[in-house]
Formats: sequence, structure tokens, C-alpha cells
Amino acid sequence: MNGQYIIEYLNRADVRAALYIPDDYPGWDMCNDKEWFQYEILQIGSQWIYESLRGKVRMLHFTGDIDGAVPADGTYDWIQTMNVKVKEEYRPYFFGGHVAGYVEEYEGLTYATVHGAGHMVPEDKPPEAYYLITNWIKGNRL
Repeated sequence: MNGQYIIEYLNRADVRAALYIPDDYPGWDMCNDKEWFQYEILQIGSQWIYESLRGKVRMLHFTGDIDGAVPADGTYDWIQTMNVKVKEEYRPYFFGGHVAGYVEEYEGLTYATVHGAGHMVPEDKPPEAYYLITNWIKGNRL
């Protein structure tokens, strides 16, 4: 996928208006090799976010299980290092009659994978991503 359809969608006037994006702001584009875009790899990854918000807000950390940039097993490993109380063991969740991914519930944190998705989960698996995120927001068990 080249992402062209998502670029066109996010730059439509009605979508920009719905997202309250001022007309004078530049259009949205996929991350690429532009000079202004500098990415620095941090060893701690997302762990610092969880540690700083722990006990303050519910968090969902989801990942595609074929993500080559941020592998699911690496995320799962750093979560395990924090010795967070497990509320519900690692298990599959289903959507549309198939395994959509796996989920484990902790105190204040839900970790979920999306089967067959890469780094851009909502782009790779839109129905599964919608199901996961919507049900998490509503507090429904996956």
C-alpha cells in the first residue's frame, strides 16, 4: 500500500473541517525522507509514557503482530519488566469469526496485538482496529 488514499482522504476539505484543521495549515502527508523529519530511536521506547501516566489514566498499547519497526514481542517484553499486576492473562480476541489478535489486561494498561497488521494498524486492518479501539474506549471486554 502506498497510502495515497489516506493522504487524499485526510486532505479533503470536509475532513479537515471536521478535524478543526485551519485552512492555512499544510496538507497531511505520510512520513518519508524529508529533511525536516528526524527520527531518533530510543531504547526505552514507550515505557516512559506508561510510567509517567501510571495510575492517572487508562492506557491502550496496541501493535501489529507483523510490525517490523516496533515488534510486538519487544513491546510485550518491556511490559513484563515492569512487574505490573496482570488482571487478565494473554488470550485471543475475535472479530468477524476469526482471531483478530491477542490481548492482556494489566492495572491501568491494556496490551493488544492485531493479527496480520504491520506498523500502521488502522491502515492495514481498519475493521479490526476500529473494533479494538472502540471497545476499549467503551470499556467492553474484547
